Amino acid sequence: MSRFRILRIDHIDPVVVGRKNRRIYTIYGLIPFLILMTVNMGQFLGIGFPARLAIIILFFVLAYFLLMKKVRSNIDNIKTIGELEITQTCLKQRIGDSLTEYKFQYIKELRITRHIPATRVRESKSGYFSYILKIIFHDSANESIVVSDRSVDHNQKISIYRYDEDA
Repeated sequence: MSRFRILRIDHIDPVVVGRKNRRIYTIYGLIPFLILMTVNMGQFLGIGFPARLAIIILFFVLAYFLLMKKVRSNIDNIKTIGELEITQTCLKQRIGDSLTEYKFQYIKELRITRHIPATRVRESKSGYFSYILKIIFHDSANESIVVSDRSVDHNQKISIYRYDEDA
């Protein structure tokens, strides 16, 4: 049915990498607000317009581009190591030459958690570059896989999306 890339995260705990990238992305989103605050504070303190403009250009614009470069470099360093295929009867995990099938009758629950936010429109349809898919089996064992948001097949028409019933 649908195939998604399995990604390799070069860290002991992929959750930490996602949390760190989301914090950087949040700071990135706050920079325009901080620019407006600087302009207003400078006007309040009587700092001339050229000095305020220099502060904005030197500090905030530089920070804006450095943060975005950091987040994008983190995404560019992520490598594809395999594929996860979702069929009507099972999940097929291909990593290298290894093929593992997880029959749905043995799976108790599938959980998906947002991982790394996307920085470009072409990277994602849902706003996130990757998700952590946790497969929980009836025998209390579990497996976590970092998967891409977009499908490998179907010309990128399918994406993984986290649906919140509470929202």
